[in-house]
This record gives sequence, structure tokens and C-alpha cells, in this order.
Amino acid sequence: MGSLLGALSGAVLLMTALLWACLAATLYHFRLRRRRSGGELLPMSVIKPVRGLDDAIEESFSSLIASDPQGRLQLIIALESAEDPAYPVARAFAEANPGREILVLVAGPHGRRMGKIHNMLEALPRARHPFVVFSDADALATPELLSRTSRAFEEGYEGVFTLPTHPPGRGLGSLLYQIAFNHSFSLPAALSFYAGQMRLCAGAWMGFTREALERMGGLEPISRLIAEDVALAAKAREKGLRTVLLSEFVRVRESGASLRETLAHLSKWMTIMRWCFPWAFLLIPVLNLGVLSLLLWGLCEISGQAWGRWVLALALGSRVAVGMLQDRLAARSPMAWHQYPLLALVDLGAALFWPAGLKSEVLWRGIRYRLGPGGAAEVLPDREAPP
Repeated sequence: MGSLLGALSGAVLLMTALLWACLAATLYHFRLRRRRSGGELLPMSVIKPVRGLDDAIEESFSSLIASDPQGRLQLIIALESAEDPAYPVARAFAEANPGREILVLVAGPHGRRMGKIHNMLEALPRARHPFVVFSDADALATPELLSRTSRAFEEGYEGVFTLPTHPPGRGLGSLLYQIAFNHSFSLPAALSFYAGQMRLCAGAWMGFTREALERMGGLEPISRLIAEDVALAAKAREKGLRTVLLSEFVRVRESGASLRETLAHLSKWMTIMRWCFPWAFLLIPVLNLGVLSLLLWGLCEISGQAWGRWVLALALGSRVAVGMLQDRLAARSPMAWHQYPLLALVDLGAALFWPAGLKSEVLWRGIRYRLGPGGAAEVLPDREAPP
């Protein structure tokens, strides 16, 4: 029992230290490394693949125009069909801004491709500028985000990524989104970047030079993969591109924030993780700070050793403190004070969702896919639903 307790306590303390290391890297990158933005933007083409009416879609379009007063951007809004409910919104937005270069592109049926990457692929030949940014329909631009993207390209980077942050919303579903984005996905990304991995890239805002996209083989080779951001990050690493994690978050507002819809989304993401990062998926129940610290505490109580309570308090208290400091000092997207104790349950929640990853099918924006190794996605047309 003594050796088991020693191994468990060592693992819990090491993972707690890693948690604080993630915070240190995040604060360094998104706070200390923030440089003054401004100056004239490089001409860039922003491609927004759209399917259906996201909650923040009009705000997303408007944020690009408001953040680009010089009119340097070309905006391409790509949809599969004019029957998509987002089409009239996109057309009305383009007509309301006649002085800006806005193209509403009907990309046609996606066929066997992933819907999002299909829209991106069809829009890419219409991009006029040498710098291309892919931005989700619910991603909100800011002047700082555009400025830092432009400066990164100006400094010679061939690929740029940033992290999503979900703003506070109403209800438990929105809170779970905020925790999933801000305190699960985004937490280790800065440390990963400085460790030379750059594996956690988000498709909400990612840009490439045209030349880099050509060296990567374009978008067609990844058109049947479930996660285009993961695939593009892998291609960038494979080709040795000079990439950077921007020191500015991009705000996203995920649609469908009822508790039922949120739980379905979280289950879907766990399934995608299982097929895209199988080793990381397998380690979730094992290298899990919440699970290990509770197990250590339980074994200590059984053996009559009270010190397990202190290790449990340190581990779960660190989860709460790290999340609070990240929100307040770096992400500028804080939760209410009384909500932070929920962060002590984050790792346990990941373990509870783990069985969802054992599935091989996901439903994404009305289309059902069967997943395979590496995130390969097969469209199941006989079960497809309209957008």
C-alpha cells in the first residue's frame, strides 16, 4: 500500500505542477508577450464556411468590417446552397456594405467531403490575396486579432493560429461550453507551443500564405477528415512551416446552448478526439488529476493517513485557482465568482464523457459521419438530414 500511495501522490503532485506550468505559459504568451497592435493591415482574404444560422453569425460578419476600417480585407462567405437559412442573412449583409469586398459563394453539394472543408476548398480559388484566413461562422474578429495576424504574416510566418475563448452566457449549457473551451482545450496550448508541439490548433481562426497551402498539398487531401484544423496543423508540422500561436484569443459563441445540445456537443468532441488523438484519448481516465487525487484520498482514508486530504485539496484547489487566474489575467473572459468551484469537477467530467469516445459515428450540422483512424470521415448519405 505504501508504494502505491507514494506513486499516486507523486503523479498527482506532478500533474498539479504541470497545471501551474500551463498557466505560466498562458500568462507569458497572452499577457507578457502582448505587443502594441496597430498599423496598416496587409491585404488578406478571410473565408468563412457557413452551414445554418449560428447564434453569432451576423455579429461575426460585422466584427470583420468594424475591425477593418481601411477596407483591406476580402470576405468570402461560403455556403453549400442558397436554400441554407444563413444565405439571405449573408446576402443582406453584403448588400448593406456595398463599399466592401464581400463575396457570398454558393459552393454546391459537399458530396463525400466534410461540409466545412468543402466550403473552404471551393472558396479558396476566389481568394485574391496572398494571405488567407479561415474563420468559423461564430468567430468574432477584433482590431487586435486582425493586427496581430497581419503582423505575423509580415514577420514571415507561414501559418498562424489562435485559441478560442467562449464568453459568459446564460444557463448551464453555456457555462459548460465556457469551461470546455477555456479550461480544457485552451489551457495547455501555450505550453504545447513552447514545447515545440503545436498540436492543439483551433479552426476558429487560422491563416496561411497561399504558397504554404500549395506546399501542404492544398485542401483536397484533407477534405474527408473530421477535423480540418488538426489536419492542417499536422501538415504544417510535416512540411516544416514557420508557424506561430498569436497572442490574442478569438471569441466564439457556440450555437445550441441548451443543456441537452451542449451534452451532445461534448460527446461528439470526445468521439472526434478518440479518432484523431487515440493515445491522448486512452490516457484520459488514467492521467486524470481529478480521478487520481480522489483515488489517493480514498486510499489514504482507508489506511488511516490524513495527508491524502491535503493533496486532494491542493490538486482540486489548484484547478480552481489556475482557471480563475487564466480568466482574469489572460483570457479576459471571466466566469462569475461563484462558478469557479465547478472547475474542481472538470477532470471528472472528462472521465464521465470518455465512454462517448468509443462510438464511431457523429452527427454534425445535420450530417452523420462514420469515423475511422486519423479522423477519416465517411458521409452516411442515407441518414443525412437537411441543414
